Amino acid sequence: MKFSLSTVIVVVVSLGLLSIGIMDVVGMFHFKKMFPFLAFSRYFDIPSLFIVMGGLLTNSSIMFSPQIVGQAFKRVAFLFSHSRYTEKLQYETVQTVASWVNPYNQNRVSFINENMEKHKGSAAGYFIALLSANYTKDEFAEIANKYIHQNFVENKKLSDVFQSMGNSGPAFGMFGTLFGLVYMLSSMDDPSKIGPGLALGLLVTLYGVSLTHLLFFPLAKKLKIAADKERLNEELMVEGIYLMLERKTEIFIKDSLEAQIERKYIQKLQLKK
Repeated sequence: MKFSLSTVIVVVVSLGLLSIGIMDVVGMFHFKKMFPFLAFSRYFDIPSLFIVMGGLLTNSSIMFSPQIVGQAFKRVAFLFSHSRYTEKLQYETVQTVASWVNPYNQNRVSFINENMEKHKGSAAGYFIALLSANYTKDEFAEIANKYIHQNFVENKKLSDVFQSMGNSGPAFGMFGTLFGLVYMLSSMDDPSKIGPGLALGLLVTLYGVSLTHLLFFPLAKKLKIAADKERLNEELMVEGIYLMLERKTEIFIKDSLEAQIERKYIQKLQLKK
């Protein structure tokens, strides 16, 4: 295995956040006294958040590369949006692939050159480029499906980051709570320290559970669904091209691929017609 300086840096920074949070919980560091403007609510505590996020970032940066973790956090905004690979796009993909049949049969070389340039940089462009290599239809399907699988694996890694954080979130929340309990029990001779120590300790667990079920798990599931939809869209494209290579008719390809799209959407389109 190769030594990663970036992993070391991220882990050290994450452990630093974790340490600051712990020192505040046990009374060695008073974050709110240093930054009184942050003490506007008993439910808002930066050090408690440091414990949870510091622990989770340390955990994730060891399991995944910092680059993957960074890419995953760029998808946090995805919580408020949806995948572009909708049933509508799948339907449009089917219509596009079906429309390729006649141009391909009439002039294969012209079709490949024109559409390679038109779809450059996309999955469609890659699949059409494979046609220029004169592979058999089975060889084409084998290579194209490997491409789809690899693309799915790369997309799913981002989902795995948040799934891992969700699995560990409550544990790091309890980790902070235990420090709060130790501080509380060691201060039994001073009742004024018992309440704050217990409150801070429990607040870490609250943050861990909240982040897990309101952010990490929903994001992991959403990214997984998006990856599945993208994979289906690419599979429809590959199957359509495969049927085209088998000399199936345009209407057969269209009906065969539409059968894999959610029936409610197809029925809605038929009603509009």
